Amino acid sequence: MPRLRPLFPLLLALLALLASCGAPDLDTAMGRALEAASQGRLQDAIDETERCLRYAPRLADAQILHGYCLFLNASRESVRSQAIYNLHKATRTFPDRYDAWLFYGWALVESGDFRNAIPPLKEALERLPKGSPHRAKVQMLLGKCYLQNNLQPQALQILQPLRARPPYRTAPELYNSLGMLAIMRQNHSLAAAYFQEGLRACPRNEILLQNLAVTCDLYLNDIPRAKRAYIQCLQVKQKGGQDPEGCQKIVDRLKRLSRRQ
Repeated sequence: MPRLRPLFPLLLALLALLASCGAPDLDTAMGRALEAASQGRLQDAIDETERCLRYAPRLADAQILHGYCLFLNASRESVRSQAIYNLHKATRTFPDRYDAWLFYGWALVESGDFRNAIPPLKEALERLPKGSPHRAKVQMLLGKCYLQNNLQPQALQILQPLRARPPYRTAPELYNSLGMLAIMRQNHSLAAAYFQEGLRACPRNEILLQNLAVTCDLYLNDIPRAKRAYIQCLQVKQKGGQDPEGCQKIVDRLKRLSRRQ
């Protein structure tokens, strides 16, 4: 019996190690992960979800949140690709989860892959309950994808109803998308009206101001209105201080327009 005493401290250390390697309280760990993600502490959220997945590889919330945070936190293209693969895998593992389809489609949109984003976003929309407050967000994403792929009837059908739904009825991105769609359909007056409507809700939106200026300039030949929009856009750009090249292009265009009057 005394011969076992030297092993006792080692046994205690081993028991402590086993306890520290035990399965985490998944609800608590996921709570910490969600809190970290909401606060922008993406690496903490990644670490917590990875810990959960080591013990519960098929935990849907952990898989989806891990892929989302990994994508946002990626500094290398290979990591972003892995995150997209993980989110795609989640749609196969949990095909009934609308959020798995939504985050996969969202990641594709963020990567500029608008064509391949359409099927998962359609799947997400189909699986969402009719009264869900998230439906408008999915519609907006899907509408952008249709627009980018020149699928004009589909884009119009899904974007137009958002004008009656908060928060998109006053959202600049909706009116910019509708304006670009109107340009594709050769309805330039309607495009300008949409850009102007968006500016009523957000008067200093740089994208809307620039698109309104270009539409009035190149399509409507409304030089006074184009100059006003260019000047407002220039003021916004100069205040931001991030686009000196764009500012110079507007200055050059304003000079040419002044010579035409």
